[in-house]
Amino acid sequence: MTDELVSRIVRQVMAAMGREGVAAPAEAQQAPSPDAATKPKAARPPQKTFLTAEVLLRRLAATDGDGRAVELASHEFLTPAAKDVVDERHLAVRRAAEALPKAPPPPAGAPAPRSAPSGAAAHGDPAAVGLMLHKPSETVRSVLAALRHDRLALVDYSQTDCWVCNVRLLCEAIAGGVVGAGAAILPYAADAMVLANKVRGIRAVQGTRPESVNAAMRHFAPNLLVIEHTLSTYHEMRAMVRTFAAPRGGQPQATRLMENIAELERS
Repeated sequence: MTDELVSRIVRQVMAAMGREGVAAPAEAQQAPSPDAATKPKAARPPQKTFLTAEVLLRRLAATDGDGRAVELASHEFLTPAAKDVVDERHLAVRRAAEALPKAPPPPAGAPAPRSAPSGAAAHGDPAAVGLMLHKPSETVRSVLAALRHDRLALVDYSQTDCWVCNVRLLCEAIAGGVVGAGAAILPYAADAMVLANKVRGIRAVQGTRPESVNAAMRHFAPNLLVIEHTLSTYHEMRAMVRTFAAPRGGQPQATRLMENIAELERS
């Protein structure tokens, strides 16, 4: 059997599988046709790809982390043998998180935005939560995937390589009413807390436990949550962000505190 005949048979089989919405295992490659280089490649959505046990084991061996989780793309699925590997090793299976919508960058050459005065009316989306991540861990990425599953309206403010610039962008968006609240998730929180609370109109709270965040929401209605992810668990981070994204109602209970904050911001 000639190479040309083999290539023709492979193309016919792959085409038939494509019409059924099924692709070959991840390691398989279609034999190129002689005139493939001359034909333009049309963009197509990814077809279903089934990962065999062998491919899954290779992927696990190449994982930099602890190998306790399997991350699949939206078009990837496990064969029965691969599912057996998952069960035997007690692995978690999750889908890769989609990218968050990016906040629009400021126009080139535009001056730095100024914070809106305290109490200014919001002109953006009060249900949206601005999110700034710095050096996210695998746990933080899992939290992000869960929050997307919760269908929270998240906007990414991690626009530059500088966390200081990104925190300022997020604070300006909150103070200006572009988003209703924000969450900054960093390895360490103290530096971001000092910076954020210097921005007029920002009332930042450090997320240590869900109970303390709930208390802060009642006392002084913070609009920025700063989480130190090196000291927080998956469930704590998810609960705190969900609490912060919940609809807000009523007035803060700490009346004297709020009056003093307003007086300081007017001075």
